Amino acid sequence: MKRLQKIIRTQGKAFLEERQGIKIMHLKGAPYERGYQHGALLTKEISETVTKGITGAAARIACAISTDISGGLNALAVGKQEAEPFIPPEFKEEMRGISDALAAAGSNLSFDDIVLWNTMYDSYCFYNHPDPSNPATVANRHPYPPGCSSFSAWGRATRDGKLVFGKNMDNLTLPGILENRILTIIDPEYGFGHAFVTHPGMLAIDGGINEDGVEMMTHYSPSINETMQGCGIGVLTRLILQNVHRIDDAINILTVYPRCTGINYHVADAKVNRSAVIEVSASEVAVRYPEQGKDVLWSTNHSNCYPGWKGYNGHNMVSGQAKPFQLADITTLEKWQDSLRDRTNLYISGAGRFRRYEQLLYDNYGKITVEKGIEIVSDRRDPDSGRERGWSEAVPASNDGATICMLRPRVTYAENVICYKSKKKITISAESGCLWSLVAVPADGDLHLAITDFPAQRGPFVHLNLLEELER
Repeated sequence: MKRLQKIIRTQGKAFLEERQGIKIMHLKGAPYERGYQHGALLTKEISETVTKGITGAAARIACAISTDISGGLNALAVGKQEAEPFIPPEFKEEMRGISDALAAAGSNLSFDDIVLWNTMYDSYCFYNHPDPSNPATVANRHPYPPGCSSFSAWGRATRDGKLVFGKNMDNLTLPGILENRILTIIDPEYGFGHAFVTHPGMLAIDGGINEDGVEMMTHYSPSINETMQGCGIGVLTRLILQNVHRIDDAINILTVYPRCTGINYHVADAKVNRSAVIEVSASEVAVRYPEQGKDVLWSTNHSNCYPGWKGYNGHNMVSGQAKPFQLADITTLEKWQDSLRDRTNLYISGAGRFRRYEQLLYDNYGKITVEKGIEIVSDRRDPDSGRERGWSEAVPASNDGATICMLRPRVTYAENVICYKSKKKITISAESGCLWSLVAVPADGDLHLAITDFPAQRGPFVHLNLLEELER
């Protein structure tokens, strides 16, 4: 069947198209060139998303740290100032290209605004994390909703032995976000071609797939060991996608480059059927591999690098997570697991989703395909009660009934506020759920993306092939 596609704009070697409701941006060349293409192709979308998105993030942060919008904007500015020196020159050049294209089109957004936007999610994570030295920030913290999740399966776990990788990007539907979800495909001057979903003006967010069969995903996993003086998730995502040939390369990148917040990086290499979850904070790196004899691995928004748990041996990353999650007792493996099951604890990010992945992956062991992967990332069944949640039905609380395909109630963070660098007044309200879902067979370059609905899995999973797209 002929694919419906429409070229919307072109800029030199780059172009923006729409295919089956998905906006796809193709970029090619050196860093500055890619950035200029990005800014020229998405001038209108960047102006809308950045002004609304920065205002929305400031409102969310303001609620987290008990201040107003101006205090939230100041927190973002402080985070940007601390993180900017750690952005590799290549990606600064890409950001400069974006800002120069915007300036040429008459936009009032500056290079500093693009850097602010590209450090937003890192500040967003950092300021949602309470300061353990200040009990008031723990007591007043606005609960962080459950976030992203992923799985990988290969060998004996899949029907044909090929590695299947599924991932959900869960976050807030801040103003401008849902209508501006962009699949980006980059053919760089140096390194591997790669694909990922992001927002206009943002270099990357949550991982993606490269032409060498590597796929990765990020999951916020809070720790007391956090800082803004390091590389954020977008920078580390692009470093991994553009440069990683084998998993050890990703471990090296995450060890050598300074890091900001606690993040679980799920990285899989489909060429050799190998997978690992690299759990990091600003000061620690730990690597979790599959259990002995099992060809599956999965990750959600809490650390699982606890000695003795599922075959892991090494540093106990949970020791840095107990305070942010307000875990009752982590002195033994059993007490730690009991603490994670506390449904009344609003600070835990849906720990039951980890157990639900385990149920589904083991129940379908040996039968996993792309189609089964789509079922898994779309699952809305409570891991404890077995009750299936309706598509539009919100889960009761952050750690109560949170499902793999998750939806949290709409929250209003600020009303009738003036947008950043704009005269428009908007209300900042958002639900939390899946913005996009991806199931891929990285060795073949095949990816199936749901991005046109909310939660994303409610809409169609559209098939593309990265290798074919790079040839275009």
